[in-house]
Amino acid sequence: MNAEKGFTLVEVLSIIVLLGLVALLAFPSVDKYLKSAKQEAYNTQVNNIALSAQNWGVDNKILLPKNDGETMEITLGYLMDQGYVDFDIVNPITKKPLSKELVILIRKTGNIHNYEVLD
Repeated sequence: MNAEKGFTLVEVLSIIVLLGLVALLAFPSVDKYLKSAKQEAYNTQVNNIALSAQNWGVDNKILLPKNDGETMEITLGYLMDQGYVDFDIVNPITKKPLSKELVILIRKTGNIHNYEVLD
């Protein structure tokens, strides 16, 4: 008995085709998951920037709007200069650093100051 061991060309090609089909079916799900995860990471960063602005507001109450409906703006660069935000903030969606010109709007409503990141 002199049988050779191994796969035939047809068997190898059929396995490659099956793996290709599996990849084709899985790609949309994986892509959707990755986009969703990047968006969640971006939203978390925006929330963290708003929290940093709130921390700045606690330390600088005298500078905050005093009357109901008044607003003021500060920038991400200003928060960085003041030490409330790290310098290396990268947008997880675009992989580029967030602009130092990113504006945080502070609005007084009643007795509460609301912080909104305008992106």
